[in-house]
Amino acid sequence: MAAQRLAVRKAAQQGVSEYLISYATHACDQRDATVLYLFPTDTAVSDFSRDRFGGAIAASPYLQSIVVSGAARGADSVTLKRVRDRFLYLRGAQVKPDGKAAQIKSVAADIVIYDEVDEMDPRALDLGQKRLGASPLAEERFVSTPTYPNVGIDAIYKRSDQRAWHVRCTACGERQPLTIDHLVTEWDALNRPKRWHGDTTGRPFCACRKCGRELDRLGPGEWVAAYPHRALVGYHLTKLHSPNAVLWEAGPDGKGILNNLLSVDAHSRQEAWNQDLGLPFTPSGGKLTAVTLNRCRREYTHVAAYRRTGNELVAVGADVGSVLHVSVRCSADAETGERRQLWAGEVDTFTELAAVLRRYDANRCVIDALPETRKAREFQAAFPGVVWLAYYLNQAQGSKRVEPVVFSESDGVANIDRTRALDETLGMFYVAGESGAAQETSNTLPANAHDLADYYNHMTSSTRVLESGAQGVKVARYVASGPDHFLHAENYCAMAFYAPAPTSGWARGAG
Repeated sequence: MAAQRLAVRKAAQQGVSEYLISYATHACDQRDATVLYLFPTDTAVSDFSRDRFGGAIAASPYLQSIVVSGAARGADSVTLKRVRDRFLYLRGAQVKPDGKAAQIKSVAADIVIYDEVDEMDPRALDLGQKRLGASPLAEERFVSTPTYPNVGIDAIYKRSDQRAWHVRCTACGERQPLTIDHLVTEWDALNRPKRWHGDTTGRPFCACRKCGRELDRLGPGEWVAAYPHRALVGYHLTKLHSPNAVLWEAGPDGKGILNNLLSVDAHSRQEAWNQDLGLPFTPSGGKLTAVTLNRCRREYTHVAAYRRTGNELVAVGADVGSVLHVSVRCSADAETGERRQLWAGEVDTFTELAAVLRRYDANRCVIDALPETRKAREFQAAFPGVVWLAYYLNQAQGSKRVEPVVFSESDGVANIDRTRALDETLGMFYVAGESGAAQETSNTLPANAHDLADYYNHMTSSTRVLESGAQGVKVARYVASGPDHFLHAENYCAMAFYAPAPTSGWARGAG
């Protein structure tokens, strides 16, 4: 990888950190270079210094001999390593609102490494480049798992010569870059795999684009540049090349690449595109449409009352404003995966909302904690263990939990990752509108749903967009162009199905 400027758009766990450690220490050792190694945060610096760099030194007698130890000799701290007579600086790339970043500006470097570009303040890249002004080497390395198209490492890679790993088909000799389209043959409206290449046993495989025979994805190959005359060198690393990657794993908890891409949760799909394929994620259907909602309609109507049977759940979601917008749904059908909407509409008071819970025998309910917190608490007290007060959390990276909501039983609160939850809720409408989507959890609508006042308008008013969040990092959010109360009622209803079982419930007909 001998290039002045080099970018790596990568999947997770591809050995790139090991390359960067070798590149940095070799530059100090053999090229008499000073290296500035940047991370998104100071915490990342500490973790890398202790776990990755420390582990590499411990495993190599040669590195132990050239990395100078002891504070008296000027180095070997968390943020500064002395390699022979040169220094390797490990620094966080945080930039203050006024543009100051003393930890970066204090270093004059020959080489700057930007590790996890997509999690960095974009201003750090300009500051790092300026640290090279006096160096005859002036080398840069940009490395990251991507997030969204034309952002961070994806934008840098697209300016490069775009090298991709090409394999040769042993059947017909066709040379080709290995991509997800060699595995998946058809995608659904959520951009999830619908059909893929597989043998008679159901084992998936990557197929040659010319003859359709199975490719040896782990066989010999070569890097080929799409734009060989560009000075910036770029590599794309995907788990399709990895011997440790699994294409498909049977069972509901399967962790293969296809399993991850099939999730209805947009956050999980994004993780698959970013972490498994090393590709940016383009959300499909970031806005519900009337066409999609019409496809969710089924041959049933709202019911005046309902009684649960067995272990069935009935969930209520309520968005609180000048009036309360409500959605009531029952457990998913065992054969179709469809959650029917038992009722949806407006009520004026919490007393009327209480009547809705009793009328539909609800045993799960999530309501907006704001703006009527006192009244919401009084309502919660009337249904102990059943009602939860919802607070939205706008998280830049999203929760790492499987579920988009965390329930705090001590205070009866549901803490909801807003974007992830809306991703999931909208996803269940997209699934309902897809043909052949049986057995996946989906939200259906009654045949006359279009006649419900304001419902379609509220459900189609929010759009998923990318905005600049903290430190300029792009984050996904839903932005409303008009009232969206029914959308949030549906969102709270979807989250209610995650709620733990009541430890002390209310009796039917009580209160």
